[in-house]
Amino acid sequence: MTLRIVYVPIACSMPLLYAASRGFFEQKGLSVELRRAPSWDAVRRLLTHDKVDAAHALAPLALATGLGIDGRAAPIRVRALQNQNGSTLIVSKSHGRITTPHELVGKVLGVPHRFSMQYYLLCDWLARGGVNPLIDLTIREVPPPRMPRWLALGRIDGAMFPEPFGQLVVDRGGGVACMQSREVWRGHPCCTLSFAARFWRERPERAAALLEAVVEAQAELDHMEPEGRRAAAGLVVARGYLPVEARGALEKALAGDPMTPSDDLGPDRLGFAPTPFVEYGVWILAQMQRWGQLAGDVEHALAAREIFEVEPARALATRFGMDDVSPHLDGVRGFSFDDPLGAVRAAPFCVHQPERAPPPPRCTLAEPARERIHRILDRLADMAWGAPDLGLSTFEDDELGELERALDESIRARAFAEEALVEHMELEEAHARQDARIEAQRALIRELAAPLAPVLPGVLLLPLVGRIDRERAADIEERALRAAWERSARRVIIDVTGARMIDEEALALVLRLSRALRLIGAECLLVGVSPEAARTLAASPDPAGLPRCVRDLSAAIGAPEAAFPR
Repeated sequence: MTLRIVYVPIACSMPLLYAASRGFFEQKGLSVELRRAPSWDAVRRLLTHDKVDAAHALAPLALATGLGIDGRAAPIRVRALQNQNGSTLIVSKSHGRITTPHELVGKVLGVPHRFSMQYYLLCDWLARGGVNPLIDLTIREVPPPRMPRWLALGRIDGAMFPEPFGQLVVDRGGGVACMQSREVWRGHPCCTLSFAARFWRERPERAAALLEAVVEAQAELDHMEPEGRRAAAGLVVARGYLPVEARGALEKALAGDPMTPSDDLGPDRLGFAPTPFVEYGVWILAQMQRWGQLAGDVEHALAAREIFEVEPARALATRFGMDDVSPHLDGVRGFSFDDPLGAVRAAPFCVHQPERAPPPPRCTLAEPARERIHRILDRLADMAWGAPDLGLSTFEDDELGELERALDESIRARAFAEEALVEHMELEEAHARQDARIEAQRALIRELAAPLAPVLPGVLLLPLVGRIDRERAADIEERALRAAWERSARRVIIDVTGARMIDEEALALVLRLSRALRLIGAECLLVGVSPEAARTLAASPDPAGLPRCVRDLSAAIGAPEAAFPR
């Protein structure tokens, strides 16, 4: 049976993708289908409705999904972290380098999701600098692959970019790196390998094999030298898991290269320790309270243990030679794991509500209506995996039937729009390929239309054939002068036998080329002049600038060199 696993195409998913690329799943007897998710909310739906067996998920999103914070609860399990560190605050190049949080007041910043480490670390950094992230600026959810485009369009002023998109923007000159997430908390968790409820409950042996394959991949990545990590990036891109245009940026991020020449990063720019320590979940829950996502009190450690399973990953880390026996907490400044709620209440700008709001009145829908709504939600989750439409063939003639029809029509319209976009992109690519072919043909024609050939040491032959327009004349002049200089030519013979007529453009070329060649110490001879061409040359406004004319090529080769005036 094939396991279905979903991921978001960022460097944080590297252990999962590397395990697939290296064949670790097959070695464990597993058949795995990996698919990209269109968004983090799609990952959440797929996990919640048991549409996938496992997912690459943000650590806070996995915790929120498991505990039902801001949505339907699902008894998922976080079996491993995928990575540590790996995000950068990058602002538009129009703002320059931001050095203090106050410079971001009034700006619009992007984060991958409201339940993400990028959101919490950004809020903490801003708050420590005296900026209220809930009031003094705007924070928006932006899928990581869309962040570069949104930054370029000015829809956001900056974002907490996960790799490789942060490095990609910096490399293209579209943004300026201002703060690394590891500056707020070195070794912080980021993404996870999360298992859906049915999978970890009903197929524990397969779940254990999947976990082992991914941790083995993490260990191999962790032990690699920089060049090995570059090769791993190339392997994953070659398999089509991450976009080709991001390969260079991914290689830099994995190898620990400086984001810019002035940065000092190193291997922990993106780390791969796998153990989902309970302390990480405690910190995340406290941040949810701090920023108003979770009201009331909670047993932080108990709630985190419901989702984060420590021992399987820690045991595998030890087995594969990784130093991951305790959490990385040195960078968590001013936070108390003994009193998490007290710590965030004492922190700047905390908006925690001590009492939970009363639950909304329970909906009194009839059971058939509830079943139909559940069916719609279930099909919407299928679409996150790739189903083309709702798949509902008949709609009843009532309010829910109208809702089903409207959803189905909207989804189909979006599918048609996406299909049209793909078609448009394919046409653009075809046109680009055609333009490239035409340009290559033009270059070949230019090369063949004015070939420069050495006939004797220090003597070059330039045959002119056909009509010479301004663009071609400039190309001939540039290539002739360069060749004469590079070959130390004493004489350049221009053969116009194939050009029965010499128009104004050709005449101007001959005059310019003759003068320019004299300036670099080479004589210009003209051979093969027809009677018609002779009449044009005779009418030249600058007869003194004309080159010497010789009747044929053999005479030109044997002619004595002219004495240039000094």
